[in-house]
Amino acid sequence: MSKKVLIEHEKSSILALLAAIDESMSLGDIEKSLTFSINKKTLQRRIKSLIDDGYIHSDGERNNTKYYVDKDKNVLKNVSKVLSEDLFKKGVRTKFENKDKHPIFSNSVMSLLSYLDTPSYAREKSSYQFTVIDEYIPNQTQYVPEAMRTRLYAAGKRFNEQLAAGTYAKKISQRLLIDLSYNSSRLEGNTYSKLDTQKLIEQGLSAEGKIHKETVMIMNHKEAIEFLIESASEIVLIPLTIRSIHSLLSQDLLANSHACGKIREVQVGISKSAYTPISNPHQLEEYLSLILRKASKVENPFEKSFFLFVQLSYLQAFEDVNKRTARLACNIPFIQQNLCPLSFIDVPQDDYLMSLLYFYETNQIEPALELFEWAYLRSCQQYEVITESLGEIDTYRIQYRADRKIVMGNIIRQKLDESAATKYLEQYCRENNIPLEDKFVSMTFVALSQLHEGSIIGLGITEKMFIEWKNT
Repeated sequence: MSKKVLIEHEKSSILALLAAIDESMSLGDIEKSLTFSINKKTLQRRIKSLIDDGYIHSDGERNNTKYYVDKDKNVLKNVSKVLSEDLFKKGVRTKFENKDKHPIFSNSVMSLLSYLDTPSYAREKSSYQFTVIDEYIPNQTQYVPEAMRTRLYAAGKRFNEQLAAGTYAKKISQRLLIDLSYNSSRLEGNTYSKLDTQKLIEQGLSAEGKIHKETVMIMNHKEAIEFLIESASEIVLIPLTIRSIHSLLSQDLLANSHACGKIREVQVGISKSAYTPISNPHQLEEYLSLILRKASKVENPFEKSFFLFVQLSYLQAFEDVNKRTARLACNIPFIQQNLCPLSFIDVPQDDYLMSLLYFYETNQIEPALELFEWAYLRSCQQYEVITESLGEIDTYRIQYRADRKIVMGNIIRQKLDESAATKYLEQYCRENNIPLEDKFVSMTFVALSQLHEGSIIGLGITEKMFIEWKNT
């Protein structure tokens, strides 16, 4: 997006905001209410320009100055005119043309999204803007406004205690597997119903009349989500983690099987978009690492999640399955901090794609942020709020998790069969004073039976070791 068009978009958002409010607003109020970040001096310049053009007015002096649209003087008509004729010559509709409020997007964002009404071949061409990530400073740059963070945390909080990472996700794991697998696949055009998805995940029953690719897509989601849940306490935001998620999501789906979990070496295009991603593999690898390095430093889980959501989608680091990877990766902060996960329940495919395309081409986050907030609150409504005390949780499982991982790793490394593994576990319990020996042994065997290549992180073994043990 050119600087001129960007300025026009910023001015239109300010104008639409003031037109929708029945009272005057201070500079600070305007800054907080806008759905995108803008430097205060830049905001002052945009407001001054609108005042000079006669579209908004001010009252008061210095810190007490407030701004408003004078509805008594029929300024609303002029506002509509400037939005439709001056600021959005590229075919963008205004809030005044939208009689029915959109369930997700505000009127001002609907105006911005109408930029996409112009066919992609007629829109301004754009490429990956390195400054989008270069200029992002963790814990200083804010994609998610403070008021929104507070609102989302209040809705997503599930425990009053500090519990082990992944505790809440484990509590709702079966429901999460179905919801997230179904909705993430649906956003990719998968035609499985919610009920058929449940049957596939719980019973392994494929729905009749569905193509093999759709079945594989859902099962891949199941494995990838299980990896996130089971490895919650060990996961770190490094390229290997994202590549592992991609590998699980893309297995048996890509024409080039070697591309699973691997940084792409080919050029890709984005359907219905004027955006062209990076084509240099070295830059892709470098910027994936940079994105994750910055994300790992972000303290707020909602800022971290949204950052991963838009940045991983924008980078397009893999040949395919990039958006799916971003949708699961953005859940890592929620799973680790025992917040309600983001399952993208009821998110319309068109709205989802439009919000991302707008970010790809303009680098403006407003539509994606409003969609993110709506989707998260919608997810929170679907899961029963759990405020259990530590005494109601299986504290034994949590207390001896580290021991369980140690013995599982040793069993696999030594290629022990069930009989030898049982003797080893019993001896380990005696030597390490672990109570309830039978519970520990049975719990370990169940965990071993559920292992797969994507969930061996933290056991101190390689994939080759795991495969060799599994085949013994």
